[in-house]
Amino acid sequence: MVILDFMPIFESDNKKENREMQYSDIKLIIWDLDDSLWNGTLSEGDVFLPKEHADLIRRLVDCGIVSSICSKNDASAVLEKLNEFEIQDYFVFNSIDWTPKGERVSRMIADMGFRQENVLFVDDNVTNLNEVKYFAPQINFAEPEIIPSLINYFNEIEPTDLGHTRLSNYKILEKKQISKSHYSDNIQFLYSTNTHVVINRDCIAEIDRIAELVKRTNQLNYTKLRSSKEELLTLLSDETVDAGYVTVEDNFGKYGIVGFFAIKNNRCIHFLFSCRTIGQGVEQYVYSTLNFPEIQVAGDVIVDLKKEPAPLWINQNKTSSRQAAKGKLAGKVLFKGPCDLSSMVFNYDSSLILTEFTYIGDRQSSIEHQNHSVNYLRFPFLSNEEKETLLEECIFNDAQMFETDLFNPEVKLIFLSTLLEGSLAVYRRKRDGYLLAFGEYCNDLTDTNNIDDFLNGKLYCYSNNYTKEWLQAFSNTWEYQGRISVDEYIENIKTLLRKRPDTTLVLMLGSETPYLANTRKLFENRHLYHKELNDALRLFAKQNERVLLLDFNDFIKGQDDFTDTINHFQRRVYFEISQKANEYIEKILGEKVKPKSNLRKLTDYYVPRIKGWIYDRTPEFVKEIRKRYRKQ
Repeated sequence: MVILDFMPIFESDNKKENREMQYSDIKLIIWDLDDSLWNGTLSEGDVFLPKEHADLIRRLVDCGIVSSICSKNDASAVLEKLNEFEIQDYFVFNSIDWTPKGERVSRMIADMGFRQENVLFVDDNVTNLNEVKYFAPQINFAEPEIIPSLINYFNEIEPTDLGHTRLSNYKILEKKQISKSHYSDNIQFLYSTNTHVVINRDCIAEIDRIAELVKRTNQLNYTKLRSSKEELLTLLSDETVDAGYVTVEDNFGKYGIVGFFAIKNNRCIHFLFSCRTIGQGVEQYVYSTLNFPEIQVAGDVIVDLKKEPAPLWINQNKTSSRQAAKGKLAGKVLFKGPCDLSSMVFNYDSSLILTEFTYIGDRQSSIEHQNHSVNYLRFPFLSNEEKETLLEECIFNDAQMFETDLFNPEVKLIFLSTLLEGSLAVYRRKRDGYLLAFGEYCNDLTDTNNIDDFLNGKLYCYSNNYTKEWLQAFSNTWEYQGRISVDEYIENIKTLLRKRPDTTLVLMLGSETPYLANTRKLFENRHLYHKELNDALRLFAKQNERVLLLDFNDFIKGQDDFTDTINHFQRRVYFEISQKANEYIEKILGEKVKPKSNLRKLTDYYVPRIKGWIYDRTPEFVKEIRKRYRKQ
């Protein structure tokens, strides 16, 4: 066995500690770039990537080892270089900015679900090594001199993942983490993922993958029994053993085989899951589905099993059979907008509901501008050539954003958020006058004075990899128009009503109560813009019977109802407004949609005698609700 033997820089009690790690334990390598992976310092001039280093990165992927980057640099410049070296697609969960590395590395490891003992951090800077060691005490670390040894070892072993399955899985996980950041409530996010879990019984057909899981899995391996492939085959041939493997897929992709169990006499011999499922509740779902077999937990596990119902966000019932049988609902309902609407639909369980929310595009950027009125009135009617032009000219665009059910004849009721109208800027293409909404209205993409702040991350860029050249090209092609006016928005709604003469619109009105803890320029005096827009829409709705209003102001009681911005609210607000929305659905389509069933199972805490039932996991929440809703 080849041993990684080096002297760490970290000092303890003025005495250097020896550190040994087996190369076979490495599952993740986090790379520094300047004078580590490549030669030279990018911010000071050009850099050179040795061919053997590039070959190592590719070899690591073939061997099932994940590579990531933690670098103090400008992200756009780094990504441009990685692209030039043709290795940009071999890294995931990169952290590239100028902040200290300790907390960043610790967070990267947690987000990817690795144990610190299985991570190697390579950096040429002693300060960075010490800082990372402080925040991740169990991590393995080395200076770049270790690279030749890594090359020798991984060139000698047999590659196990030529299809790059592990890399693909972590790219899915990365995409999911980005999407999760747009939700203020983790339960809402989990419901939005549409997680589907299948328990399969043909284990012998997948024995190689199962044997790999048994060998490699630690954090969610509850019995820690390291059976060999031959021992597993013997076990599976025992007719008294109930065994199965678990596959998972969701909106982000297919994860393949991520779990395995073997039970004899109602006692778990094996019960384990890949760390990629951490946080999804898959282990609890399987444990509950198997009716809580006995299990002697060996060692530490990152998630405890409980004798409680399976998580409701897994294998959600996406049909409303009762409503379909009655045939009362005369059409579908579309919810279109940012996370305020997704937090409402969280409470519904119906195939009649269509959604178009913020998502992460193919370029790993956040896509929300397709839900601005300037865009959704134009995107569906563009030619393929015009769409391709927009994709080429604007790196923040995504092909999926052109797809919409807004003009689907089956849709008879549309819920539209007005919140993006106050957030996004409108740009006019100079050569033909085409209008496009994107980005924070207070940060002009065409203003060359903003270039440095976009590149260094001071101005929000929706995870797009801007370059100085692209920003200058965008400025040459487009001109800034500012935020849409109230009158312009009213005209856009009139246009939509003309294009959908058989459809009712429900417009969501933003908060007129200021969020006092606001620190962002984007939301300065936003309540005043909301008030102006809301007043105009209230008057407009009185004059048009096909326009209904759903007003957040009817449900906001005070500052405690906000989370992080004036546009994000606590769960109670979304729950109550979803009930009002369901009344509109009943009014227009003939029957309410089915709410998610058995919400009480989400928690051990419940509050009786509250209309609609309100639940939460925390005792503090229950205490507050009981104080507000005392029994009469």
